[in-house]
Amino acid sequence: MFLSKMLCAADHPMLFGKGARMDNNKLTKMQGLTLKSLRHHTALQPLAIIMVGGIIFVGAYIGRLASKTTDINWTKAKDLGDHMDYYSNKQFKWFNPIGADYSTLSDKRNAPKYRE
Repeated sequence: MFLSKMLCAADHPMLFGKGARMDNNKLTKMQGLTLKSLRHHTALQPLAIIMVGGIIFVGAYIGRLASKTTDINWTKAKDLGDHMDYYSNKQFKWFNPIGADYSTLSDKRNAPKYRE
């Protein structure tokens, strides 16, 4: 709170006013950050599409990690045996390019049964 009060109290002419930093750093003045300027700069359009696609992919992967992996325990269960046993005979990886059959993999490799 003290820091935010100090930052709000800054009223130096170099920060505000015509030609100042805050005026020059507005998103509307930066080329390629609005749809109007992006339509004009055709060379930036593929880059913008690739960047938006990458951001969506990363967000989806982080969401999957938060909801599916055993590293995060949303239920706060005291007994983690059921939680850690979720991926036995299931595919952990997102993609399966080699087409491996994960339905019997834990049985084939003699995975330890920690409950016993």
